[in-house]
Amino acid sequence: MVNVTLETSSGTKEMQIQRGEILRTAMLRRGVSPHNGRARLINCRGLGTCGTCAVEIEAADNTISEALEPNTRNTKEKIRLNFPPHGSSDQSQNLRLACQIQIFDDVTVRKRTGFWGQDTTSELAEEYDAELWFGELEYVLDNKSPQNKES
Repeated sequence: MVNVTLETSSGTKEMQIQRGEILRTAMLRRGVSPHNGRARLINCRGLGTCGTCAVEIEAADNTISEALEPNTRNTKEKIRLNFPPHGSSDQSQNLRLACQIQIFDDVTVRKRTGFWGQDTTSELAEEYDAELWFGELEYVLDNKSPQNKES
């Protein structure tokens, strides 16, 4: 198990997730949404095309290369995070799509404000409960997370 610390304007929440779990899946299974507001309903369900699950990631010991897979933005992330409303010159280089990354070591996740989590100020978004509109189909595109669904 690895630790994920979620920082929002509502406070800090600690979650233990399985090593190798996709961050979006891990958060939803533990009752926390990687999406802000209405993006909980209006999102791509893990395709990597909408950008609404954008989060800022920091590794516990500053070694992102060991904490995440892929350790740099994949093609979907490069395209989506360089397309408005993302892609501003002051956007954090640690901004990633929760649906595209597997977690292998302890990390801190910060959710910024804005429908797409795109705000570049230091303001954090509030924590939103997960709403699984499609039940287990919310995870249908996740073929990388370990099959054991224990929290």
